[in-house]
Amino acid sequence: MDRPAMASVFRMRHAPATVSGVRSTGQGQADPIIRVNSLGEAVRFVAHAFPNYDISAVAIDCGDPSIPRLGGLEATALWREYGEQLTQE
Repeated sequence: MDRPAMASVFRMRHAPATVSGVRSTGQGQADPIIRVNSLGEAVRFVAHAFPNYDISAVAIDCGDPSIPRLGGLEATALWREYGEQLTQE
């Protein structure tokens, strides 16, 4: 993900988002239902999910066509670039 794309996601950090494709790593545990309020919170969750969750198939979607669906690598890169700023006003 290049810097202009990261900046676009950062600007949209308060948009509603969903997280899907997260799997539990525990034996016999049900896959979690992830509830987040914003794109920034979704990125934070995915960036901190390992080792409790398998995020190899994760997808973050904010419903805005200008922001592509984000995977684990993109979420990690965004968190490295912006950190807690993604969840602040």
